[in-house]
Amino acid sequence: MAGYTFSGEADNGYGKYDLHNTFLYGARLDVQVADLSYVELSVRRNDPSLTYTPVVGEPSEFNTGTAHYMAGFLKEFKTGKIVPFGLISAGTSRYWIKEKAGVDENYRKWFFSTEFALGAKMFFSDNFGLRLQAAVTTPWDFAGGGMYWGVGGGGTGGSASMTFGIPVAHWDLSAGIIIRIKD
Repeated sequence: MAGYTFSGEADNGYGKYDLHNTFLYGARLDVQVADLSYVELSVRRNDPSLTYTPVVGEPSEFNTGTAHYMAGFLKEFKTGKIVPFGLISAGTSRYWIKEKAGVDENYRKWFFSTEFALGAKMFFSDNFGLRLQAAVTTPWDFAGGGMYWGVGGGGTGGSASMTFGIPVAHWDLSAGIIIRIKD
């Protein structure tokens, strides 16, 4: 599978991170669990450059790597030579900085991630085809949470909360060759 990722910018209050658009590659394995329903495992990677522009100071350019490891559910909407589908996945996304003088090359950041996709499979024969899809992968940055439980003169009460954000969305258009092994 190969494609192109359209990323974006993230602002942390101290500066702006611009994750550049880039080539995407990886693999997907689908196993049918019921009619028109599949469990999918996927790994995708790209190597974008990143520009960090601080509020005060000069911009810095970095070479980075991004990998997405997902497990999900794919639902086909009909059978035939052209098969439309939808996909929902969850997993993890990993980000790292590649070697650069003066930068800690051991920087690694992991995020819980989700992926939503729509696409079509086009079959040329019973065993071979082409998969086209548009997807968005969103890493979730959990910022914390809290819980409260109290008893007072007016009764009891409780609450819980969790705070998270999505620092950047990875939109991608991809295509791949399908090799289907039937029972």
